[in-house]
Amino acid sequence: MTEALFVPKQFNTYADTFVLLGLAQLVEDALRRTQHREEMQLIDEGTYYQIQLTRPLNLEAIAQLDYTNPFLPVKGQKTDSSQIPAETDIFDVVKEVEKRKLYQQYRYQTGGKTQWTKEAPKPPDPRTQNGAILVSMRHDRNHNSLWQESWKLKDYYGSLMASLCQVLSQNHLSSQSSWSEQVAKIFQSKTGVSLPENASAVKIYFPTSVQGVNRTKADSNKVDSQKIDWLTLWLIANGLFQFAISERIKIAESAYDWRVVVLEPKDISLQKYREVLNRLRLFNPPGGGHGIARFDAELVLKLCQQLLENHAAQAQGKPENPFDFLGKPVNDFVGEFRGTHFGSKGQVYGVKELFTLGLPGWIIPDNYQDLLDYLDVIKEHLSVIVTLSAEEGHSELLAAYRDFITGTSFRQFFRFQVSYADYVVKQLANPHTKSPRLFSVNGLNIMTQKDVIFAKITKDPSFLRIAKAINQSTVYAGEIYTKEGGKKQLDWQRQYGLAQLLSSQSGSKKDFICAIADFLGKYEHENLRLSEKYLKEGKRLMRVQPYKEDLDRLIELIDEFDTVLIANLLIAYGYAKWTKSQDSSQQVTPDSNPDFETNLETHEEE
Repeated sequence: MTEALFVPKQFNTYADTFVLLGLAQLVEDALRRTQHREEMQLIDEGTYYQIQLTRPLNLEAIAQLDYTNPFLPVKGQKTDSSQIPAETDIFDVVKEVEKRKLYQQYRYQTGGKTQWTKEAPKPPDPRTQNGAILVSMRHDRNHNSLWQESWKLKDYYGSLMASLCQVLSQNHLSSQSSWSEQVAKIFQSKTGVSLPENASAVKIYFPTSVQGVNRTKADSNKVDSQKIDWLTLWLIANGLFQFAISERIKIAESAYDWRVVVLEPKDISLQKYREVLNRLRLFNPPGGGHGIARFDAELVLKLCQQLLENHAAQAQGKPENPFDFLGKPVNDFVGEFRGTHFGSKGQVYGVKELFTLGLPGWIIPDNYQDLLDYLDVIKEHLSVIVTLSAEEGHSELLAAYRDFITGTSFRQFFRFQVSYADYVVKQLANPHTKSPRLFSVNGLNIMTQKDVIFAKITKDPSFLRIAKAINQSTVYAGEIYTKEGGKKQLDWQRQYGLAQLLSSQSGSKKDFICAIADFLGKYEHENLRLSEKYLKEGKRLMRVQPYKEDLDRLIELIDEFDTVLIANLLIAYGYAKWTKSQDSSQQVTPDSNPDFETNLETHEEE
């Protein structure tokens, strides 16, 4: 009774995941052709992966299967395809890349809309970039060679699949011989044919086991590439071609590297995994033209967007539909991205780094409305990130944001927000630049709502009044943009360097309180001066006015929680976009007007 398959993690790189995905793809095909249910669950058990089947495998039926291509051979402009049989379908990389360029151009011209029309080009194959990197790194020969060896075994394909399932139905963690050796022995005993000999472990399949890369154990001065069994490489090649996300990354003018990542399944069905991944690669791929950090940030944000939209689509009209997903973070059923960066060295590419990218653990929708709220937050973050690029000098900002979005804690957001606050003020002060995009207070509330401590602080009226005063001294000050697109000069000047000052003083409770008290004192004096002027003109000043009681309450919050936390939250909310509803909730001062809006892009003070 084979109800589950066990895939050991041998390499501690993305190769382990590609072995799992390559095997799952083959088993799914075998189930479909033997009239079994194709559903299977991919589970990460720590030291090994498990493929959980809904019904036991029929190994006798699988052993009778005819040959089918596990993956297609690829062909570039210079690929030698003379050894590939004429009747075989070939993945033409040149044609697919042209289709991808045409589709990307269409998306760019339509502002990213993907609605189908008669004039719209068809989406490219989601594997296009995987074929492109094989050709670009000259690994197409290795890929096609692995395919050819399996094609030579076409008369024994069923026996190969049955042997593979039979061996992997046992957990081999304590076995003396590897699972691939056992498969080779069983296959030979059944057919009298040996599996192909070892093959070179090229860098795209084994980034840590090739020439020029440090070996796991420095016990040899050999510099030649390492060998590994054909069966493992065959599964890796299948998994990489079908499920990897590959993209060219611009690192300098006319200089591009390659970045290859795979999403680790944690507890998800293969069908759902493929659906989410293909939608990401087809309709919402991250761009590689603005640096490494932005690609990583877009990748994580857009994957979260696809995960949420995938469930939202099924929940239409069923707001209370209890998905398994609801009540859990988005990283509960998929793990992290594991990847390799291949640096360009002229005509060749070398392994530059191995990396992992986590998924945000603070996205935890409890119901359908939560799910929609988190989608709005992701769209807001994407709208901010796409305005930053490495070529315009935003590398440090993007790197700080990537550290936040690829981590599991919301607190990493503060490091980015302090730097971004300085960037926002500089952009506002420069008349030759566009108005910067801001994170909204509503979005910050959604991000922090699951944390009891954060929620207690950010709902405090005194905290909100002081944060709003910071906003009206930095963002909503000086020359601003109006709702109609024009500019308007306010009667109070913009204060510079406040975010850096508050952040630098937050290490000491006494210094921070002195800094915030000094700011509030100057803010009050400015309000008094403006009120006197407006009174003579018959006008009314509409700025929030914190009182001594608000400062006292802020000190209580500092005593109860942490100075650094309070300072970071004040900076985050102080440099955010405030909407009318948030204004009305805190307009408790006599001088405030609940109807005015301090949205940066809809400045209407009078």
